[in-house]
Amino acid sequence: MDLAIMYHYICEPEEWKGSVPISPKAFEKQLDDLARQYEFVLPQDLRKPGKKPRCVLTFDDSTRDQYLHAFEIMRKKGIPGYFTVMSGPLQHQVVPVFHLVHAALSLIPELRLWEELNSLVAQQSEKLEQAHKIYEYESSVLRRYIKYTLNFILTAEQSRSFLETIVYHHFGTKSHFIEKMYIGVNEFAVMKQAGMELGVHCTSHRPFDGNAELYYKHEIEHCANFMEEHLGVIPQWYTPPFGGGEHQGKMIAELEGILRSAGYQGAFLTKSGYIEKSQEFWLKRLDCNKLIGDFGR
Repeated sequence: MDLAIMYHYICEPEEWKGSVPISPKAFEKQLDDLARQYEFVLPQDLRKPGKKPRCVLTFDDSTRDQYLHAFEIMRKKGIPGYFTVMSGPLQHQVVPVFHLVHAALSLIPELRLWEELNSLVAQQSEKLEQAHKIYEYESSVLRRYIKYTLNFILTAEQSRSFLETIVYHHFGTKSHFIEKMYIGVNEFAVMKQAGMELGVHCTSHRPFDGNAELYYKHEIEHCANFMEEHLGVIPQWYTPPFGGGEHQGKMIAELEGILRSAGYQGAFLTKSGYIEKSQEFWLKRLDCNKLIGDFGR
């Protein structure tokens, strides 16, 4: 069957401890292993006849390591891919809380972070059980709690206040952090010219909140307008932040019609699995770090 593979950070794990990156060397080996069985294609080519099963490489969150490492490796090998745009940091200088979380976890020991956070959410500890579902890929319980607290329990303002002092102090200024953290407009233009597909990820990386119309307007349409204005791209593919989060089922049911009406061909979820029917709008993906047993690392 065809498949889509989900990538986030492409960098050395010892250098970035905020999430679960795959190293550039491991990424390149994974592509070589996959190439023995699959044809690499853009998302729209999944629906075209092919002699081999197809594979789409998908990249979330617009982090600059994807441009510096993944894109360069793919360009060298002549492999196409699908990269998503997050417009908020570039257009409004607003950094999503989850990226501040990842940066803080890379800079500060997790026990120290949790000790400081725990005092803020002691009365809401029952909510932490959801952390195991959303962040199951994290082997550390503390890391699950830290991420869930900062992304879902505290308000954005509370989390931002807690994190910005830590992160921006290390990088000097917010603008320097954004420059180092994200793919810029000029870099996206290079990727477009090289034949990569660019799609919408979000404006500010908020999880789906249950109101499809408003969510589309603020998180999807706003990003699409930015892409059209600055990159000359009218996006046709969408990847929701957090895979839709806690309201994924409602998102799948209520957002599809809006996206189809706006010209989108499909969207990629965080649901694990192969692509059984390429005609489906919401497509499953396999996490790159869970392919190790099948394809090596």
